[in-house]
Parts: sequence; structure tokens; C-alpha cells
Amino acid sequence: MTTDVSAINSAAAIAAKNVIPARVQTAAKPKAEDIMKTEPLVSMDEILEKLSAISATFNKRLAFSINEKLDQVVVKVIDTDTDKVIREIPPTELQHVHERIREVLGILFDERA
Repeated sequence: MTTDVSAINSAAAIAAKNVIPARVQTAAKPKAEDIMKTEPLVSMDEILEKLSAISATFNKRLAFSINEKLDQVVVKVIDTDTDKVIREIPPTELQHVHERIREVLGILFDERA
């Protein structure tokens, strides 16, 4: 993928010539109902396919899962040659700490209520 530097420079020159007024009217914020009605620009399947293709070029595989206790997505980076987990995001230790903090907070609020 290449970037045309001359296009960037000419765009910067055009932007520099145009003076932005001190008060710019902002568009009205969209309503929640309108946001929910619009469809996403790219589907989740397309994103996952692109991520898989990119990771395959580096001889890596991405595995997505959900930590049920935290309701959080966990991504594992796996080496395709050895099938070993190279990295887990967030790390397992951090997930355990987060779970324990939730447990402690639950105990504190249950005892006080």
C-alpha cells in the first residue's frame, strides 16, 4: 500500500488557505433510535476475515473468545507452526485480578446492604 505524498502536501496547502471561522455550527446529535436503525458499515464477519488474512501473513492465528465472568472479549495470538499461544489479550493474570476485584466488590456491597 503506497501513499501519494504530493496529494498530502496539496491537501495541506488547500487546508491552510481556507480559514476556519471562529464559530462553527455543529450538527445536531443523532438520536439513539436513529443510531440503532443504521446498519454498520462493515460486518463483523468481514472484519474477522480481514484480521485472519493479515495474521496469516505473519504465521499467526487469532482466536476470539468471551470471558463469561467478565463479559469481555479475549484474543489469543497463536503461532500457526507450533500451535502455542504467544499472547493473550488481556493477559490471564489480569483477567483473574479483575474477577477477584468484582468478587470483593460484590461481597462489600452485599454486606453493607
